[in-house]
Amino acid sequence: MAQNSDQLTRYQRQLLQEIEQIASIVKLDYQEASAYEPDARTPVLELMRRKLVICEVVTRYTLVDEYLNVRLCHFFFGRKRSFIRLWKTKRFKLFNHHVLEELPLMAKLRFAKSIAPIPKSVAADIERLNSLRNGLAHAFFPENLRKSRPEWKGKKIFTLEGLQLFLDDMAKIAAYFVRLSPEELDVL
Repeated sequence: MAQNSDQLTRYQRQLLQEIEQIASIVKLDYQEASAYEPDARTPVLELMRRKLVICEVVTRYTLVDEYLNVRLCHFFFGRKRSFIRLWKTKRFKLFNHHVLEELPLMAKLRFAKSIAPIPKSVAADIERLNSLRNGLAHAFFPENLRKSRPEWKGKKIFTLEGLQLFLDDMAKIAAYFVRLSPEELDVL
């Protein structure tokens, strides 16, 4: 009997149930907004929006950090061995644990730029991302910050317009790092 591709597997149903429980625990169960006290609905929904946006910014920051890690690893270890194989070596583990884990994003960006040029627009967006993430991660009210305001290129990050602009730019960064030509990769 062929399974309908629209049906969830048992494991997928289990994951969905767990996600719903997690959403409830961390107060991101927006589908249940009408269950909240009427006076609490607006602030709770605003907090949910805030949590979702912060989660996305931190996730994209972490991904950009990983792109830079890969570039640095390729420079120091080449491309002949996969990361799976490299992780079995003491030298690679030490490099990851004592260099990559210790370097902040901006130091990795400067290091990567010294290896090979990075387009100014990509580097500028990584710098903006670092500032935005710092503001969101280190201030409960980033709106009150002078330097790391919760904005992306003049748009408030907690708005649909601001978040979409941010995601479009993050897609450009990803495209740059993922689509390097073989000649560019050989430099690394």
